[in-house]
Amino acid sequence: MRRILLSGATLAGTTAALALPGAASAESAGSVSPETVRPGGRVTFSATCTEGVKSAEVAGATLGLSARIPMEAGKATGTFSAVVDIPATVTAGTYSVSIDCADGTSSVVRLVVSPTGGVPTGGGSTAQGPNRTLMAAGGGLLLLGAAGALALRRRSV
Repeated sequence: MRRILLSGATLAGTTAALALPGAASAESAGSVSPETVRPGGRVTFSATCTEGVKSAEVAGATLGLSARIPMEAGKATGTFSAVVDIPATVTAGTYSVSIDCADGTSSVVRLVVSPTGGVPTGGGSTAQGPNRTLMAAGGGLLLLGAAGALALRRRSV
């Protein structure tokens, strides 16, 4: 019983510690759409800053763009957006891009630049079509397993 109470108190304390700093800080909210783009593609960065903020910028240096990209004000107060063309020379990978509001708050969004020619998904053993050798080996193993199962079943009956 004592362990349950101690675990419950620890869980409650951890939850409070994680929730309170997030509620107390005035962070801006940012997003990028689409989240995955090919080199040379176009994305839209969006930000929602605190009320009264008049401008926001995208930090583009990580993508090989100008260091500060000004964002246009949206229809709602404190909202901003910027349409950006990703350079065709950018290296494929995951980039953390900062969106900064004029009041000093910021958010970091994740942009994935995928390589041209398809997303890397593994070894690619089946990317060239069916491999007849692997299919024959797999089929042989299945037949061997079935024969073994039948042999064990006959022995137990």
